[in-house]
Amino acid sequence: MSVITRSIYILAIVDALIVAFTTMHMFAGLAENAFQLFITTLWFFIVLMFTLYAKGFYNVREYEIKDIYFLFEAVAVTSAITAIPLIILGFNIITFLLLATNATLIFIFLLTWRIIFYMHFKYFKTVKNVLIVGAGQDGKLIAEEIQAQPALGLKVVGFLDDNMNTIEDEDSTIPILGLTCDSEAVIKDNNVKIVIIAVKSRMDSIILTDLVKGIPLGVKVWRMPKFYEKITHKYLVSKMTVNWLFYDCVRKKALLYANLKRFCDVIASIAILILTSPLSIIAMISIKLSDLGPIFFTQTRIGKFGQPFKMIKFRTMYQDKVEEDFDDDLNEVQDDDKRIMPFCKFLRQFHIDELPQMINVLRGDMSIIGPRPVREEVYYENKNRIPFWESRNWVRPGWCGWQQINVCEPSAEERLEYDLYYIKHRHILWEFTILIQYVAKVLSGRCK
Repeated sequence: MSVITRSIYILAIVDALIVAFTTMHMFAGLAENAFQLFITTLWFFIVLMFTLYAKGFYNVREYEIKDIYFLFEAVAVTSAITAIPLIILGFNIITFLLLATNATLIFIFLLTWRIIFYMHFKYFKTVKNVLIVGAGQDGKLIAEEIQAQPALGLKVVGFLDDNMNTIEDEDSTIPILGLTCDSEAVIKDNNVKIVIIAVKSRMDSIILTDLVKGIPLGVKVWRMPKFYEKITHKYLVSKMTVNWLFYDCVRKKALLYANLKRFCDVIASIAILILTSPLSIIAMISIKLSDLGPIFFTQTRIGKFGQPFKMIKFRTMYQDKVEEDFDDDLNEVQDDDKRIMPFCKFLRQFHIDELPQMINVLRGDMSIIGPRPVREEVYYENKNRIPFWESRNWVRPGWCGWQQINVCEPSAEERLEYDLYYIKHRHILWEFTILIQYVAKVLSGRCK
């Protein structure tokens, strides 16, 4: 969405220049030759830019004071990762000082640039006016989403609607500026840059002719569901069909993607099991000593194409208080819940209890990234109640997913919107980014 993201591209480009030039200047005295300088700078550049992207610094959103810490965290983590090959090559006090100085300067420069960028965006950047065609439920929904995200830099100036008697909320603070035949004058008088078509029924040729005549060339025109998807990163299931998912799943390239993802799942699950084996051993010993009960807890969940499977977790509740119908993904557990064994609060906070699901991934029951699996009761209840619910099970369920890094406690409908958005846009690189974001949230204790 070039109208909205152009400023984000500028932010990223300046960030890249700051990181590249600062790192190259600082490491110039450390490198023995130009090639070593290039490799060191490139390694630091790639890791930091990817970390900033994974932390959401290039999303269209409102920035908060806590983002200063997240920026520092990104620079610090990148410096630590960069130090690994430098330690192998020969680490000394000079190397440490250069890394620390480089990290400090980059943090200061990036923070200063962000303050300038934010001040410009908030006080000097021109707000783009939006006109919505259709003042019914769909029009009100997209207007509310735009108003809830001031970081978009958009302002809804009003509606156009030909069915004045069907308007559902006449006390809206956003005015109705006229009929569709008035579009040319309304767009000109209000300096409209974006027009969103939010009409439920199919428009006849008269309305379309009015809009074609009235919308000047250069004004961006969006269908409401597409615009909603762009600014919320969710799929508006209630206003669209999922026919695209059927064709996507039966195309030839789907087989290549499935095989590649399966290979990545196996490699990633083995790597995670090996890297986290010390934590798993400690967890198993602690659970066994807590009440001498079983170490693992299995629960029937629904997998691909509605097939049930046993999902494995470390048991974190006392043996006589574990409930088969309890769903961690839907039911909030308070920190003082009496059912949880004392040590296991730590396991739950950092999602260590979910590490055994790597076995499910190796078996092929699950994938590393995908829609979270739900219990049978939840599956069948929502299948009968929510349109297209079963479509989320056309792919393997995931250990983590797009919904988890966006919202902690979604409704079933909202969960489906995030899941279908993931299915529509999924590709290996993006899934790797989702994994990094999830791991970062877990390690920071910010993932519920």
